[in-house]
Amino acid sequence: MTAATEYAIATHGLGRRFGRNWVLKGLDLEVPKGCVFGFLGLNGAGKSTTMRMLMGLLTPHEGTIDVLGHDPARDAVAVKRRVGYVAEKPWFYEWMTVREVMAFAAHYRAREWDDAFAEYLVNAFKLPRDQKIKTFSKGQAAKVSLLLAMAFKPELLILDEPTGGLDPVVRREFVEKLLAEYMEEERTVLISSHLINEIAGLVDRVGILHNGTLLKHDTIENLFRQTKLATLTFEDDAPSTCTIPGLLRCRAEGRTARLTIDNFDPSETPAALGALGARNVVIEDFNLENLFIELTTAADGGAS
Repeated sequence: MTAATEYAIATHGLGRRFGRNWVLKGLDLEVPKGCVFGFLGLNGAGKSTTMRMLMGLLTPHEGTIDVLGHDPARDAVAVKRRVGYVAEKPWFYEWMTVREVMAFAAHYRAREWDDAFAEYLVNAFKLPRDQKIKTFSKGQAAKVSLLLAMAFKPELLILDEPTGGLDPVVRREFVEKLLAEYMEEERTVLISSHLINEIAGLVDRVGILHNGTLLKHDTIENLFRQTKLATLTFEDDAPSTCTIPGLLRCRAEGRTARLTIDNFDPSETPAALGALGARNVVIEDFNLENLFIELTTAADGGAS
């Protein structure tokens, strides 16, 4: 299958610099249609830059992009007709009310706009229809941005920190209910969020971006299966370093050593751990947030 049919998003060798500094380099990213893709990274990793290039708001300095069969740099209008986008810092005509900004968006999306779904979102977000947006709190403005991105039921949603400013109850409702409803029709979501565990139960695949480079790109099941935490307890002081295939980090304190292992092989890794001489070995799974921390810390040289 080609990228246009199999993937909602496909990039190859994508790069972007600001001045002489490359903020993104060699990005090969594939987001299959019909999935929820968690795009994770620390501030400054290059997530927002990537998303802006996907929308045609920035031009790549190298590499290629395919979004639903279109090159955003050449056909940004076609992309915007089919993609809903929530920027990290949304912008509105603040003198408009919610009712007016909805009418404005519906006029320019006459073929796609879903009035019934838009009204449903207004009620779900408890937005005052006749209040000017300039009077809104950060959380209310975030709700308006989500409303405008979702109301025409786009084939692809690109969400850059979409829950910023939302209170915990609304965040949970958005993640667990609204996005779940949106996904019922086999649409695709690319979502970036610093609230990693909050989206962990929603995402199918994960990409971890660090310092402009993609560290991991896989299904969430594979990530959890491949990366484990092993806690070793020794009779005496734990060795400060351990040698084992796939070792990312080793932290020793007293009689305990904690090892982060990548490419965990259930047929070989437990035996290799046992050969280190510990009197007790416990192997545990990571949650998504701790997995992200371990991988990014190891990439910064925290393997010893």
